[in-house]
Amino acid sequence: MASDTEREPLTRDRVVVVALRLLDEDGLEKLTLRRIAKELDVQAPALYWHVANKRALLDYLTDAMVAGGLAGLRGRKADEQWWQWLHRAAALLRRGLLKHQDGARVAAGADLSRAAALATWLDQTVTVLTDAGFDLHDAVLSAGSLMSFVIGRTAEEQSLPDGKTLRDLQDRVRLKAVARGLATTDRRQSADARARQAVGIFITGLRTILRESQ
Repeated sequence: MASDTEREPLTRDRVVVVALRLLDEDGLEKLTLRRIAKELDVQAPALYWHVANKRALLDYLTDAMVAGGLAGLRGRKADEQWWQWLHRAAALLRRGLLKHQDGARVAAGADLSRAAALATWLDQTVTVLTDAGFDLHDAVLSAGSLMSFVIGRTAEEQSLPDGKTLRDLQDRVRLKAVARGLATTDRRQSADARARQAVGIFITGLRTILRESQ
């Protein structure tokens, strides 16, 4: 064990790095401030100088998870339609959450004052929507709803046991209408393709709203 003079200073960044590693190893249920403190070889109260509580920790984890994937997002490309940008933004958000076990559950309900990267994603989405012609109120509501949709759907995706799909589970529950629908879908469709299709349904609604308002 390192002496006090040799020990690396405790910082929020160190706390987040260790917490992400523990999250990936054992999931959200086993992620505790006490366990993080043990990994850092400090007393648990020392963490409270850097993270006020478990919710604050999850917010900083959300920021770390989302930030890496959004570097190339920014504004629309020259030849990119606003709905194409939304598809790209949603995919990048989902991808960042999927890189970590229970990533979407961590991000659910995040405080945007701490989850700065998620706040930036939301702000960029509002800007793209207002530039497309939505009024500010509708743009904020739509951007927030899309963010919640992506996080919630990704949380469900990550919660399926052993990577199973709804198709694998249908025999154990009474889902007659769902079973009929699944029988018509392409069994080779990837999880990415299903996610894009689901987001596409949401975006189609936005395109309809904008078209009818003009």
